[in-house]
Amino acid sequence: MIDIIGAGSLGLLFAGRLAASGTKVRLWTRTLEQARVIACEGITVLEKEGHIAIRVPGDALKAAPLADWQRLNSQDPARWILIMTKQGAIGEVLEQIKSAANTESDIGIVCLQNGIGHIERIRQAFPEAMLHPAVTTEGAKRKGVASVVHAGLGFTEIGYPDELEELQVVSFEQNVLNPLLTAGFDVCLSKEIENGIYRKLLINAVINPLTAIWRIPNGELLSDPGRIHMMRKLYEEGIQVYEALDIRWDSAWWDHIMKVCRVTADNQSSMLADVLAQSMTEVASINGQLVQMAEQAGVAAPTHAVLWQLIEGMRLKEG
Repeated sequence: MIDIIGAGSLGLLFAGRLAASGTKVRLWTRTLEQARVIACEGITVLEKEGHIAIRVPGDALKAAPLADWQRLNSQDPARWILIMTKQGAIGEVLEQIKSAANTESDIGIVCLQNGIGHIERIRQAFPEAMLHPAVTTEGAKRKGVASVVHAGLGFTEIGYPDELEELQVVSFEQNVLNPLLTAGFDVCLSKEIENGIYRKLLINAVINPLTAIWRIPNGELLSDPGRIHMMRKLYEEGIQVYEALDIRWDSAWWDHIMKVCRVTADNQSSMLADVLAQSMTEVASINGQLVQMAEQAGVAAPTHAVLWQLIEGMRLKEG
């Protein structure tokens, strides 16, 4: 069984596809209401054009509010956990699942959050667990409490530490990797996941805040030279920070950012979706982290700093 914490867009997408392919899934939601709706209606995964791709009945998976973790987990302990909440919810998640620390050496945790900083917090809470940092480019947009649009095919990189023992490798492949592949996800294992995390951080730091400020879909960033100039400014500031900290980067990343905008042209970034919903954004974990890294390295990232302040200010004003 795979426990998925977080029933937002990615959580619903992964839970729906995994359950439809026969994997036992337990989905942990933020609210009791959402858990009840999923238990009753199941999960619907829609194609980008609006057609139904998958409809999973409610009895094909388990759904429960995260507040019930300690009670339900004591009856049926989690073995493999996929944390799919946003950065801002990590503290609450760790507080709720701390009961699992009694068996933490037997737990595997895959964490898929934007930005950086969460891995250290999870490792501190579960120092003996098998921790697999991961990044994904799957596009998903939640339509309701139990439905999600698979807005764009992507790939998922999962960290694969060298120190894993043979039995741990077998368990990971049988219980996580193979189910994801069977569910139709494009998954690769990486022993250099840190590089993937920093690449994803820069992609998000360039695309997300500008779409949130201008309130445009990703593809509109490429519609004007002035917008591309701002993207390039953010990119070059980020590369300067990476160089100062001896973080490996690739000159192909700029072309990759442009490609992401084209492939996800009609998509709304998660940061824009949060701004429109007057919710807390992940700007502090993305651009804010880059600014802090710049300060640590003794260099400047002024454009990232301004966008961080602007977007945080929008939340305070609108929320």
